[in-house]
Amino acid sequence: MEGKGTAIFTAAFAIVLLALGAGYFVLRTYTPPTSAAPVVPEVRQFSLQMRAAEAGDETLHNWTPGTLVVNVGDTVILKVTNTDPDTTHGFALGAFNISVPAIPPGKTVTFRFRAARPGIYHFACALAGCAADHADQTGQLVVLGSR
Repeated sequence: MEGKGTAIFTAAFAIVLLALGAGYFVLRTYTPPTSAAPVVPEVRQFSLQMRAAEAGDETLHNWTPGTLVVNVGDTVILKVTNTDPDTTHGFALGAFNISVPAIPPGKTVTFRFRAARPGIYHFACALAGCAADHADQTGQLVVLGSR
């Protein structure tokens, strides 16, 4: 009887050792997948408009959309239109050396640039004194990713 118990113990011990060895081998050779696939640069096109809206006795101006989001490495085509029927406005995105001091009502200016570095970059009207709310005529370009 003692020989039978020893054989069962030896078999069980061998199975446990094989399972542990296989687990160790799997853990040593397994490489978990990365959390995110690399982002492939794209060409992204946006229409950005300077709009005017009446608010009581005053006219308020804003960029629509107010926020643009791209990825690092994207080529950005930006069509900037002044839809304010009465006032000339400008456009400046200093981080990318873009500046147009005057865009007449109804006119569109197109820019093309590469979003080379991540961050939040502000754009604004470049024509000082265009309206009483000139300081509020701002928006942002968000560049996602890392370099």
